[in-house]
Amino acid sequence: MTTPSLDSAARWAAAEDLARGETDEGLPKRRNRLIGQIAVLLTASWLTGIVLALVFLPDGGSTRADAGPRSGQLIAQFAILVLGLLVGIVGFVWAKRSGHYVTRWRAVASPLSRQERKSVRRQITGKDAPNHDRLFVLVAAAKQSRRAVLGVAPLYAALLLITVSTAIGANALFLTILELGVSVLFVVAAMQMVIYYRRMGTFIDRFQGSTP
Repeated sequence: MTTPSLDSAARWAAAEDLARGETDEGLPKRRNRLIGQIAVLLTASWLTGIVLALVFLPDGGSTRADAGPRSGQLIAQFAILVLGLLVGIVGFVWAKRSGHYVTRWRAVASPLSRQERKSVRRQITGKDAPNHDRLFVLVAAAKQSRRAVLGVAPLYAALLLITVSTAIGANALFLTILELGVSVLFVVAAMQMVIYYRRMGTFIDRFQGSTP
């Protein structure tokens, strides 16, 4: 039976292997777990959308008087939706080809426990003093996270545009407010990503020369 300290040492060793570009035996398990989580999230999102559409479905008795404004509303919604999809697809292709798209199962910190990953983030952002014995993994994780932030930026922009298009096309006031609220959350998350990106850059500049 292994002790917690040995388990922790094995996790950090696996993280160091990933930092050096080597594979790790736990990769298939983490990949399958992530695929399952994504499938559950997508299913829940679709079901939520269907329920909201059924509950707030507008009445079919619209008059011809409001056909003109409604037509312009649909055109604006469609244009923003197409723009969002275009930004998302082009951004994903760019991130994939340029190495800015980092799958979770290949992330340097993925073999670590949740508490250890949290500690890594706190050390990189300067909230905790860095463990100098783990600097190689910390710097590699910071570099990878910076690439990932740039890679996910177009996807955030695409989701924001799609959310705005949904808000434009919503007939119910509740749905419009809900979608706009989601848009605000996306903007706040983007601001947090910028702050995190800058802190990672500071950490790399400070400790990159200390790694082997």
